[in-house]
Parts: sequence; C-alpha cells; structure tokens
Amino acid sequence: MLATASPLPFDKEISVENQPITLKGFAQPLRINDSYALGLKIFVPQNVNSIKTPAVDVSIFQEFNPDNCLLPDFVQSYFGQTLLLTAGLSVEQNQAARADSQFLQALGKQCLEKLISGQNLPDFSRQGELFGSPILEYGNPSQPDSYCHVIIWFFNTSATDEIWDETRYSDFMDLFLYRNKILRAYHDSRKLYLVTREEYKQIELDIDNTFKYLQREQSQQRGSKGAGLKQQELEYLKDQMIKMPLRAVNYARMLSELQKLENTIAIHAQNYQNKLNEINLDLKAAKKYNDSDADLSFLAAFSKETCPQFQRQIQADLGYFTHSSGLLDQATEAIRSVVAIEEAYRNAKLEVTIQAVGFGLGVAGVVAGSSPYLIKQDPPNQIVALPLPFLKVEINSFAFVLLISLGAGALVWGGVLLLANCKNLLGKFKNLLSRNKQLPPP
Repeated sequence: MLATASPLPFDKEISVENQPITLKGFAQPLRINDSYALGLKIFVPQNVNSIKTPAVDVSIFQEFNPDNCLLPDFVQSYFGQTLLLTAGLSVEQNQAARADSQFLQALGKQCLEKLISGQNLPDFSRQGELFGSPILEYGNPSQPDSYCHVIIWFFNTSATDEIWDETRYSDFMDLFLYRNKILRAYHDSRKLYLVTREEYKQIELDIDNTFKYLQREQSQQRGSKGAGLKQQELEYLKDQMIKMPLRAVNYARMLSELQKLENTIAIHAQNYQNKLNEINLDLKAAKKYNDSDADLSFLAAFSKETCPQFQRQIQADLGYFTHSSGLLDQATEAIRSVVAIEEAYRNAKLEVTIQAVGFGLGVAGVVAGSSPYLIKQDPPNQIVALPLPFLKVEINSFAFVLLISLGAGALVWGGVLLLANCKNLLGKFKNLLSRNKQLPPP
C-alpha cells in the first residue's frame, strides 16, 4: 500500500562563483506499507523564464548539503538513507570519458568532495550503467558504523532524461526503502551475532566448569574413598539444574531472532526484485527503448548477489550456534541424573542408618528387660564385680545392666551397617582388582 501526501515545493536563488542560479525542489512524504519515507529533491531547472540555464560547476553540490545536514549522522533515519546525485555531461566530458576509463571516477570523486565536507568520504563501490547512462555507487554495506550510501548518476543520453520521470522517482523511493530495510536487518544481525557468540562461549565454559569434578580420574578417586558428592557440589548442581533451562530458553530466543532477520532479508529482497520487474515491464511496454536503455542489471545486482550473501552468512551463523543449544539440553539432563543418583544414594544411606539404630535400640531394650533373670535382684542395687582378668572393678547392678544394654545395642547397630555396606565394599574390591589387572607389567 502506497500513501502519498502532497509534495511541498520550494525554490531559492543562490550565487556560485558570481553566477546567479535558481534552485528548485520539493519534499515528498510517503507511507509505503508499514513504513514512512521522505523524498527530498533539489535541482537546477534546465530553463528559467524560457531562458536556458547555463552549465554550472560541480561546486554547486556544496550548496545542497550545508554542514553535512543530509548525512546519516545528522538525519538519524531508522532504516538509513540514500543520496542520489544526477548531473548532465557536456560534450567535452563525454569525449573525455570515452578516452579515459578513469575520468568518470575522478569526476565522481570531485562531486563527492563538494557534497560532503570533511575527510570521512564513503568508499567507491562499483561503476555501471543505468538507463543508458554511467552511474557510480559509494559506500560499503558491510561497515554499518560508517555506512553512507551515495549514488552519482551522469546523464549522457536523451533516453535517460526521458525515462527518469516522476514515476521512476517514486519507483526508486520504493527500491531504496526495501534496500535499506535489508541493510538494517543485516546490520542488526551482526550486532546479535556478537552477543550470541559471547553467550555461546560462556555456555561451553560453564558446562566444562560444571562437570570438571565429575571427570573419570576424580570420580574413581571419590569412589575408592566411599564418598558421594559433597554438599556444596550437590547444591551447585541443583542451582545449575535450575539456571540452565532458563539459559536454554534465552539462547533459543537469540537464534530465533537471527532466523527472523534472515526471513526479513528474504522478504524485502523479493519485494525489491518485484519492483524491478515492474519497471522492466513498463520499459518494455513503451517499445521505444533498446536493451541498453532498459538494462536494470546495475540495480538487480543487489537482490541477486548482495542479499544471498547476507542470507548465507546468517545461515552459517545459525548452523554454528545451534550446536550449543543441544549441549545445554544434554547438560541439563546429565545434571538431573547426577542429582537424582546422589539423592537416592543419600536416602538409602539414611534408611540403613535408621534401621541400624532401630535394631540397636530394640536389642538394648531386650537385654535390659532380661536383666532380672541374669542378675540377682536381692538385695536391690547390689554391687556387681566385672569379670576383668587383671583389674578388679565393682559397679552398681543398675549401671551394669545399662552398660551391657548399650554394648549390645552398639554391637547390633555396627553389624547391621556392616551387612548393609558389605555388597558395596565387595563391588569396590572387584573394581580395584580390575584396575590392577589393567596396569602394565613393571
């Protein structure tokens, strides 16, 4: 959908090298689908009051951009901008261009230096032909921080003047908008790439740190001592088990944003190509332009060469970063398994301890209850001599009963623990034997 407001015309009288010159132009606000654009056209009319305007020097371009007010740093456009300079070539300049292949580049540099003050001029990108006239492009889209897109178009055929009308001006507004949307998406993808790359490195580092004490040598050493995870290690693993799924979601969101940016490039590249196809059909329908005049290869190079290159770069990034997404899932499952095993081991150990204490207390109670049948109770609280071979010790009968009750309970408690751990000790002994068999002979 294209919505066009009424253009805002303006004119101004200036003097260039003591030559009075009339400037005219208009500002054209547009809404193209879901975006807004502004077309600003400034030109020197060919005739003023039926009098042909004399040729002007390239120094006139500095009047179009005072204090670099048309550059990206000043305009601050969200999608970016394109500066299109058109100039007619004199007969002498046409002859010089045919004689010297570098003449047009030198002339274009003069125009650029007059238009932009300072040393930060955009780099020369390429040269070609459009509608039968030479055209030069400046600016490197791979350098988003300093990118400034400038096109200088030298008219030298009547066909170019005829084709470049208000309709083509509107078409170029569409083309430049699609182009700048693509560049914006690609530049955003480069920023996201840097953030995702740092997250990728951190994920791998955290996974390595999480499992560094679960390596083979340390786990065998821990097993030989009969100890599980330390409480600090267990709490750390539980904390990672909570954090890693959240990181996995955030990381997956980064990859999804990269995918969206690639889709954005694909969509607007198709819009760009569709607009070129419309222009091509219009020119062919006129049936008065030759193949050179209707050649759009200079514009088509962006959708056929640059855009696929952008897409391939993002696809390569996605292929590289997707690896860590699987690592996070695997690490989370591994941690969950380790924590489950450790908690099961601790629960089993606690259950054995409770059982041993229960058996010990039960035996101690039985022994204490049987004491009246083992020791004379008449008279009560009599003195009992302990049967020690080299030492004569006499204690109260109540203390003696308490002592043998505690001793019997402790003996049963130790026996139950020994039986419960017997299987575990046997397994560790077998592991030790197998390790010794694997050692090389001295």
